[in-house]
Amino acid sequence: MPGIIASPLLLVVHGRAGGVIPAELQALARELEAGRGAPVGLEALTAGEPPEAPRGSAAAPLALVPLFLLPGSHVRRDVPRIAERCRRRGPVRRLPFLGAWPAWQRALAAELAELPAPLEAPLEAGGSPAPAAPWLLHHPLEGPLGTAFLAHLEAVTGARCRATPYSAPNPEDAPLPLSGPALPLALAANRLTDALPPSLGLPLLQRPRFRAVVLEALMALP
Repeated sequence: MPGIIASPLLLVVHGRAGGVIPAELQALARELEAGRGAPVGLEALTAGEPPEAPRGSAAAPLALVPLFLLPGSHVRRDVPRIAERCRRRGPVRRLPFLGAWPAWQRALAAELAELPAPLEAPLEAGGSPAPAAPWLLHHPLEGPLGTAFLAHLEAVTGARCRATPYSAPNPEDAPLPLSGPALPLALAANRLTDALPPSLGLPLLQRPRFRAVVLEALMALP
């Protein structure tokens, strides 16, 4: 709309070793910056020193966007610290973490529903074969909040959540004993997606459905 000033964005991501930001996240930031006509910064938690974030104003406060999929320590501790640091330079509006967005959770459910037909579960006494629910491979979470969030994800997606550290599977480990299709709950390339076979390990932001969800929501921000 005429007269509306787009807010600058700061996308907070995990990043890889040494603060390296995967290419799909860099491409997302560039597209958002071009489409919104406002600065878009990227901050990786693995970086030694944070980059200078865009500065917000009263008319267009900085929108802090935590691109995390689970309510782990990064969301609960690191993001509030980053928000406080940014507020010293100007107004800040903090968005919920990505994994909590209803549109993102609907996209997860749709992607899981389109995975190849699962293997049949073992016969139960007196029963018939039943399809195995797909797996969501996620970074381990601790505490009641993590348990509740994973239960919620299982309810809204129909998947089974399975804790899988970023370092697994290691080459010396046995393959993951998955009895059905699986989706890695990883936004961008990391050690987990690197270790998985290509048919399984494609990060979510490299999949059109999820990229569209993020772009649509962030393009629409004032």
